[in-house]
Amino acid sequence: MEDTFEGNPVRWQDYWAMMVRRRWWLMGPLFLCGFVAFGVAHIWPEQYRSEALILVEQQKVPELYVTPNVVSDLQDRLQGMTQQIMSHTRLQQLIAQFGLYPTLRQRMTGDELVDKMRADIRIELVQAPRRQDELTAFHIYFSYSSAQIAQQITNALTSLFIDENLQARGEQSVSTTSFLENQLEEARQDLAQQEQRLREYKIRFIGELPEQGPSMLQMLGSLQAQLDANTAAIERAEQQRIYLESMRSEYQAMQESLGSADGNVAASPVAVADTAIRDLRKQLTELEAKYTSRHPDVDKLKDQIAGWEESRKQLEQKPDSGPPADVSPGTASPPQSVALAEVDGQLKVTKLGIENYQQEAKKLRARMDDLEHRLNLTPLREQQLAEVTRNYDNSRQNYQSLLQKKLQSTLATNLEKRQQGEQFRIIDPPNLPLKPSEPNRLQIITIGWALGLGVGLGLTVLLAMIDETIHNERNLLEFVQAPVLVHVPVIRSRWERIRRRVYQVCEATAAVLLLAASVGIGIYTYLVG
Repeated sequence: MEDTFEGNPVRWQDYWAMMVRRRWWLMGPLFLCGFVAFGVAHIWPEQYRSEALILVEQQKVPELYVTPNVVSDLQDRLQGMTQQIMSHTRLQQLIAQFGLYPTLRQRMTGDELVDKMRADIRIELVQAPRRQDELTAFHIYFSYSSAQIAQQITNALTSLFIDENLQARGEQSVSTTSFLENQLEEARQDLAQQEQRLREYKIRFIGELPEQGPSMLQMLGSLQAQLDANTAAIERAEQQRIYLESMRSEYQAMQESLGSADGNVAASPVAVADTAIRDLRKQLTELEAKYTSRHPDVDKLKDQIAGWEESRKQLEQKPDSGPPADVSPGTASPPQSVALAEVDGQLKVTKLGIENYQQEAKKLRARMDDLEHRLNLTPLREQQLAEVTRNYDNSRQNYQSLLQKKLQSTLATNLEKRQQGEQFRIIDPPNLPLKPSEPNRLQIITIGWALGLGVGLGLTVLLAMIDETIHNERNLLEFVQAPVLVHVPVIRSRWERIRRRVYQVCEATAAVLLLAASVGIGIYTYLVG
């Protein structure tokens, strides 16, 4: 149907006239759907929903001092608790305890009743305002035909969630602590084994360990110094021996020369003493060039020189005295015999000292060879010790880490046992609903009216499109292409006018009554809910 015609536009009066003609096609579906929706809304069983709000309260002791050992995500843990609480066994117990769904037990199985109860329970999470990933609280809803029973079931579900949370956290905390204790015991045994291996290795290769390298080098240097001193002492002793042997040869030569000169004519004792003193002073000069005045060899020569000088003084005091009567020809004079005996004694002591020095040098070289051999093995021992030490350090670090974790876990477990950890606290206890949450009668009736209005408008437009009746001049011009010359009004009789008037009054009365009933239904539905 076109909206305009050439020279004859459509006016709003045409639409109004069409709606007036089809008024019952428009109002009929409207009131019919409205009354049907009202009936559906009042036949629909009432459901009362009880609600409880549970706050997720963090632990009372700051995490800086006690780190919780239950670190699972709260939302995942809540879903796990929900599955346990809404299990078939738990819900069957609640159904039997509170006698739920008495009218449905005759036609529904136990599993269907459990599914029905699951559908009536709803858990709604509450996120933090600015932290969408942080759970702060959650709602528990339960819908039932009785408000008191709905409140009781919600209260039971709330208690189950609180108890399940305490039990789950406690069990998980104790399990974590027990696991750490077992791991700590294994780590302690492993650490003891590594300590034993390290101890045995150090005892087995003592003196070859890398940390003993500096001390062995120091000992080697000290032994080298001792060997050098020993070598120098041997050189001095050899020089002393050579000198003493030369002196002994001289004394023996002098004694032989004195013994063979003209029979019993003895050589001058003073000359012998001067010769000995001169030789000893020469030797003293050589020693003082090498050593200090406090050296034992220097002191010994000084004592010998002093003894010869004392003997020379005694000889000078008795110049005319001859040799003793009991001295046979060829026998050495007393100073010469004493000097020769003293040189022989010093020579023996010097040779014995040389032997001692040589033995000491041999021992020093053996010890130095042993130290050098140990030092050569130091890199190998260092590599072996590094492996043993690395295993020990790893075991010790693992043990210390597990010990720290175990202590923290023990504190967290004690905190959970005292119910000072993270727990659920009821903010809003289960309420007693005063109005049913289902059905939403006002919404159902509103939908019914909207549906009726849409059906009525659709029928009106459809009838207008298929109607070929001529109602006005515009409809006539659609079929006859000729101008209208005259308009003849409808002439009705008196009974037709009366009947028409009565029909209009009845029609208006029916419309008013239907409208009043609709308004009353709307007000009643709004007040009753």
